[in-house]
Amino acid sequence: MSGVPARGSKQTLEKKAKPKYRKIDTTTLPPLYKCSCCGKIVQEPEGKFFKVIQNSLYNGNDGYSTVCTYCCDDFFARMREKYQDEKLALLVTCGEVGWFFSEKIYMQMKEKNSGDIRLGDYIKRLNLSQNKNLTFVDYVMSSINSEQFLRSKQEADEMMEENWTGEERKNVDTVIEVIGYDPFAGYQSSDRRYLFGELVKYLDDEEVVDDNYKLSQIIQIVNNNNQIRQYDLLIAQLKPLTDSKDIQVLNEMKGKLVQSNDKIAKENEISVKNRSNKDIGKSTLTYLMRDLREKDFDRAEADYYDQLKSAGTQWAAEVSMNAIQKNTFFDENDMREINDIKRQMVVELQEKVDDLMEEKRQLLVEIQKLKNGDDDGKT
Repeated sequence: MSGVPARGSKQTLEKKAKPKYRKIDTTTLPPLYKCSCCGKIVQEPEGKFFKVIQNSLYNGNDGYSTVCTYCCDDFFARMREKYQDEKLALLVTCGEVGWFFSEKIYMQMKEKNSGDIRLGDYIKRLNLSQNKNLTFVDYVMSSINSEQFLRSKQEADEMMEENWTGEERKNVDTVIEVIGYDPFAGYQSSDRRYLFGELVKYLDDEEVVDDNYKLSQIIQIVNNNNQIRQYDLLIAQLKPLTDSKDIQVLNEMKGKLVQSNDKIAKENEISVKNRSNKDIGKSTLTYLMRDLREKDFDRAEADYYDQLKSAGTQWAAEVSMNAIQKNTFFDENDMREINDIKRQMVVELQEKVDDLMEEKRQLLVEIQKLKNGDDDGKT
């Protein structure tokens, strides 16, 4: 047929070879985020890529790192295993990705939990801290200026201990002054804070201070209690359904330490909760005065009254009260409870004063009657 191209002709092939496609506007396509390490591509980066708000090099990627969270965590874990130093591994990871390395944030995380840190938790703290506008370059420059790239463990612990409260630093000074050395040298800052706070409770007894062996046993008990505390922290992070075996192992280890403490306490007459045995303090003046009062020694009663009213006792009470007010923090519920207790004590004291005043009045009347009787007899 004329006018109809034959099958397989040149005109037919040209029509098939040049199909018409609709042009697509690529600006309307959703953005894609590709990990430059493993190659994974996603449309929604949240939860899959770390936000790097400090580094302007990632602005074109909506502030997200070009390495996914899985690859970052994996790199951090490999560096920790390679260097056997978690802080150094974090420093290397920050350098690779461009994050600011904050030794202060790292130490705060370790103080809160002595276990391995999570990289995601560090990034969250970094984005919320005053370092959120700093990059790894800023860390390098500050380290060059201070000639200190990475503090030693001892220097880092000393830096953290500078932020301890006055009472916590006083505990350290008291322990070292009494014992003559630092029994917890080399421990982490968070452990030292707990250990000194526990050990100082035992040092108000002269019997313990003068007995070096008993003192060494008390230090062992305090150390055991610290390990028990760490086991409890690890158990709290585990899930009973999936980590039952790990929980069982930790409980067994904890149980052995508890048994060890009980054995040490019994053999050395040490009370873990209340320091030594019930005879402690019997040589003190306060105990002797109370003992004499209970045996109805009139002179002891008078001396005890004079002791309570003396200028020295009043001064000590005032210093103690000022220290409590200065170092104790109360919320509204605590203040309400304190006021209720004060009100109750005032009522009870007022009732006692009224009873004593009535007793005094009756005694005065009795004395007057006796005097009148004597006067009548004389006349």
